[in-house]
Amino acid sequence: SHFLGFTLAEIAQEAALSQSRLRTLSEAQEKELVSDPKLLLVAACVLNHWGLFDIVRAYRLSETECLKRLLKLDKLHLINLLPGNRIRLNVSRDFEWLANGPIRRYFREEGLSDFLNGAFSQNDETLTFTHAMLTESATIKMQAELAKLRQRFSELHDESLTAPLIKRRGTGVLLAMRE
Repeated sequence: SHFLGFTLAEIAQEAALSQSRLRTLSEAQEKELVSDPKLLLVAACVLNHWGLFDIVRAYRLSETECLKRLLKLDKLHLINLLPGNRIRLNVSRDFEWLANGPIRRYFREEGLSDFLNGAFSQNDETLTFTHAMLTESATIKMQAELAKLRQRFSELHDESLTAPLIKRRGTGVLLAMRE
């Protein structure tokens, strides 16, 4: 019996593994990802539940190049590459990049200015900046609200997985708060 291409044995194994999923990668694992732009691209795609053929169709990447990167991600324990080139993520729902690790440094150096250079003029775009004078207690409460918003964003991502890939759009949210 199969459910979305997974056997009952794989579903049972999935349930058992859900407790041991990665919440972060090591510095070395993140460094490996940023060392190869194609590896980082494939990692970003699989973290968004794309399959091998989705990646190959969307990017200038051959099936062999993509499979090579998927095998590397398997070796890094980010995924398990299953028979038929199916992909099982090994990350928990609350997975995060290291606070000052290679991925976040790469994003700050390579991606942040590109993200912020948009006009933010479309109906589905927002850029807001606000300022307040907060007590320590209010700051802690605001951090909790941001965590809830991040969790809701993750839940909406999960809900959207039922739609075909062509109906989903990569969407970035930048939440930043500091004194």
